[in-house]
Amino acid sequence: MSEFVTQSIESGIQYICLNRVEKKNAITLEMYQALTQALQSAQNNAEIKASMIYGAGPDFSSGNDINEFLQIAQTPDKMEAIMAFLQMLTRYQKPLIAGVEGRAVGVGATMLLHCDMVVASRHAKLQFPFVQLGLVPEAASSHLLPQLVGHQKAFEILILGDFVESDEAKNMGLINHLCEPGEAFQVAQRYVERVAALPMEAVALSKDLLKHRAQDDVQMALMREGRIFKDRLKSKEAYQAFASFLSRNK
Repeated sequence: MSEFVTQSIESGIQYICLNRVEKKNAITLEMYQALTQALQSAQNNAEIKASMIYGAGPDFSSGNDINEFLQIAQTPDKMEAIMAFLQMLTRYQKPLIAGVEGRAVGVGATMLLHCDMVVASRHAKLQFPFVQLGLVPEAASSHLLPQLVGHQKAFEILILGDFVESDEAKNMGLINHLCEPGEAFQVAQRYVERVAALPMEAVALSKDLLKHRAQDDVQMALMREGRIFKDRLKSKEAYQAFASFLSRNK
């Protein structure tokens, strides 16, 4: 695992924590590898009935670490760590529930599309700022989001990249349940405990039935986005956007 991705297992439930608070849980390549390892280990562990993912501190995740995007642009093979996580996430067979406080940005937002339930604070905000960074959507969001909200709304969310407030996200079906700030972990935990108490094989088979028809389309979208995303990382537009972002942060 990683010092920035921790896990614990209690009563057959795996708890995965994004724990890089000082960087708003921005995800590094090492963290992607740890997340992949955590989900893979749970997949192979018959004792684990469900998983829950959450962020330490006031935010779920600010998305990809921009500094590492610059490294990937120079060494495209490093992109494989991200793709391995997304493939594991999209193919994960056990229930996965998210508890979201604060901001969920970029991959912090797109990974929620693959969770089976999402509980979020009323102060939570989702953002998909790929185009502003000179990039394109990832994690099959270019396929899943239009399926969920229609082309026009998906275009607005993915192209303009404005924050989606929690109430709107719930109305669109991106969030199952809202709770008071600071309570996302506890409320999500109640739901994951309810799921884990059900017959395990029946839950897994039902999840497979729900996702089976879309799985091929999801994998095709994931691969298509990945190819374009890798090219965009080397583009002049992306380089300028990254430089501007890092300059603002300094």
